[in-house]
Amino acid sequence: MPEAQANIAAEVTLALLEAIKTRDRPREFLDDDDIYRTMPRRFGLSAVVERQIELYRQRARKNVRLTTAELAEFMELVIRRPDSAEIFREMGAALAAKQLPGRAWWLPRFLRLHRTKKKIRSSLRRLFGRRIGGFASGTFVFEVSASPFVQVDRSGDACEIVTGYCRQALEKCVDPGMAVTKRRCENRGDGVCRWVADFDA
Repeated sequence: MPEAQANIAAEVTLALLEAIKTRDRPREFLDDDDIYRTMPRRFGLSAVVERQIELYRQRARKNVRLTTAELAEFMELVIRRPDSAEIFREMGAALAAKQLPGRAWWLPRFLRLHRTKKKIRSSLRRLFGRRIGGFASGTFVFEVSASPFVQVDRSGDACEIVTGYCRQALEKCVDPGMAVTKRRCENRGDGVCRWVADFDA
């Protein structure tokens, strides 16, 4: 992510830290006798993460904004992990669960979808302090060019933030069981990163 003023909501880093903690279950120690092998990956169990979670909860309550460099530092810790894609996906889902309204069941499905797409655009902008993508033609086709996530993570795993966000948004606001898949990626030489929802899945 390019260096900029403090414009990222503290909720973003908080969601990342909580996703790390969720993934790092104490049960995994019991399931694996080789503690010294699993210990380095169990970052989320540490008191450091607990303190950081409490710190960012306080910052979120105070509507503190962070710099892109601050968020990038935490993201780089996750990128080193073999389960980085899952963590970023859970982070995105958690953000959507907190940011977006519940399903307006009295509206027809196409209006629920239209309402949700508008909410996705506006909530991502509020969270990241800048425009993050937009919708192309199609029922649900979300595209991001010059992705800030790709700039941090050349593997593309950080893009799973968007996958988790869109999937949870559709689950919560439109209909359950919708699949969202990433069809294109700037890391593969495509012009944009593109996510498509399969409404028949």
